[in-house]
Amino acid sequence: MDLLKFLAGALLNGYVLSYLLIVILAQMGLAGWYRFQRYRLTRRRRRQGLPPDILMDHTQRLSELRWEAFWKALVLVGTVVVVPFILSYFAAPESAPSKTSEEAAAPAQAGLALVFVTLLLWLLLNGTDVAKAFLGGLAFKTLVAFQRPLQVGDRVALKGHRGKVTQVGTFFVTLQTADDDVVNIPTRDLWSEVLVSANAGARASLCVMPFYLDPKVSQEQRQAAEDAIWEAIQASAYFEPAQPMQIYLTQMPEAICLTAKAYVASTYQESLFCSDVTRAFLESAAREQIPLASPA
Repeated sequence: MDLLKFLAGALLNGYVLSYLLIVILAQMGLAGWYRFQRYRLTRRRRRQGLPPDILMDHTQRLSELRWEAFWKALVLVGTVVVVPFILSYFAAPESAPSKTSEEAAAPAQAGLALVFVTLLLWLLLNGTDVAKAFLGGLAFKTLVAFQRPLQVGDRVALKGHRGKVTQVGTFFVTLQTADDDVVNIPTRDLWSEVLVSANAGARASLCVMPFYLDPKVSQEQRQAAEDAIWEAIQASAYFEPAQPMQIYLTQMPEAICLTAKAYVASTYQESLFCSDVTRAFLESAAREQIPLASPA
């Protein structure tokens, strides 16, 4: 009975009720504000005789939606985490000795702590998608700041997409692909992903280029092919001469593979570098009449 009485006093007091009321009213107030803004926008469209979807471009609308989601998550997390500490301070006996005795303050602080832990667990486990995305993304962004598994400017492979990292945000990691597409990958999903970085913050990166010769190619032709690859790499304007270069030979059932490994001076020019080397090699192979093959 004493425990039930203590829990009733802890949960049914002004501080706990104020805490819950602040959390609820903050969410309702923010949602109401954005509804009011959308209502004003609708009225402007009607006054100007415009359809509801052409007053702003798609990029601007997406940006506003992202900011709306950000502020909703921030207000939710902020009220859940910050408000109980403020109320706990006012509930302490020394903050209001004439109004709150030590016996009355203990249940209030215990109730605030209990509700705080309950709401925090709800946020972490069963909260809104925005709140979970915010917390997971914020944690990953903090990890990136200290451990640097990837950083802005890296050429990476994430979730089946390859490109340059242009932004590491709380909600999204943004990639720009070789086709100039912009890919936004949810940040919280990267905790369970293998993060592959081609340059790890460096300017240069390694390129691996396979070339296939006919299996019946002669020794002189094979040597001519190796020399052609070597010269093509060194002649390219995108080659990084300060880094090592190697050519490996592999015997395959349908071809002889010459694998060239060389560094491109700027990782974003890998496609141009490979194109330079391939073009020069094919021209040399045609002149020298070196028989080529396709990989099996």
